[in-house]
Amino acid sequence: MSMTEPRTQPGMNAVHTAGRLRSALPPRRQASVVLLACLVPALLSGCFTDTQRFPGMLKPLSNPLPEGVKSTFLRGPEDAYVIRHSDPVSVRTAETTSTVRLTYYDKRTRTPAGSWVYSGPNGHVEVLLPGNTVITMRGPSAGVVGSESRREPAFTFIDVAHATVTFGELGIVQLPGGALLEAYGGPFVLELISDDILRVRNRSSQQGAIAYREELFSLSPSEVVDLALLQVGTAPFELDEASRDVLTEAGRVEIRGTVDVLSSGLSARLRASGDSEISGFGQTLRLDPGDEVLFEGLGSEAERQARNSPPSGTP
Repeated sequence: MSMTEPRTQPGMNAVHTAGRLRSALPPRRQASVVLLACLVPALLSGCFTDTQRFPGMLKPLSNPLPEGVKSTFLRGPEDAYVIRHSDPVSVRTAETTSTVRLTYYDKRTRTPAGSWVYSGPNGHVEVLLPGNTVITMRGPSAGVVGSESRREPAFTFIDVAHATVTFGELGIVQLPGGALLEAYGGPFVLELISDDILRVRNRSSQQGAIAYREELFSLSPSEVVDLALLQVGTAPFELDEASRDVLTEAGRVEIRGTVDVLSSGLSARLRASGDSEISGFGQTLRLDPGDEVLFEGLGSEAERQARNSPPSGTP
């Protein structure tokens, strides 16, 4: 190297080489390289595999979604004590959407009013309510702890396979379908004997009562009543202020308007003096002025046949 040639540092050759390469590329090629360098990361970030098969994901019918049962049974001030005796048993706290499974090592829990209690197949759960009322459920069953301070039943059965109710004091529980069981003491046994028949048995020494639609059944000790689970529900009818409840010879009817009740034996004849409506025996009748309707009890058919049959000595 001659003495007149300038000295260069070790890294200068690489810098000059890169600079010469960039200068050697035409301007259009340089722009393409820069654009490609920007697009490659974006393209790589968008590479994914959609595993959703046909049909696509379901879309909500409404947005936001409705509250559902969260707003049906609200939290109350009362507390209940839930004890799991055999699996599976779950509890859903009031105003929540998640359930908690009670395990062998954590089989007891305290939950507020408005909470759901579930018992699956082979499950056995016991619910201790205020007032020393005890509910036990076996098999596929579900119920909600009520708030008596809000005038709700102490417990509402949503579904039941086999359950017992023991009242510590005078109380009310709601049966599947909406019918109400009011009693003191117990136990009262609930058993689903078919898809649409619920059997209620009084095994206590006290008398109970069941309000079922327009009827009020008295359940004495050792008595059994089978209740039909109707699609329209079995909740007791609320009487209109303009109506009155009348107990006739044939049974109990609800009358709206001006109606004269003419009873005869086990049958009841009703005559409308104006536009009226009569509800009873599973039906509702609208009467114009002067219309009459005849209700007959279960024993009236045999009584009528005996009355219409000729005497035994008649030829």
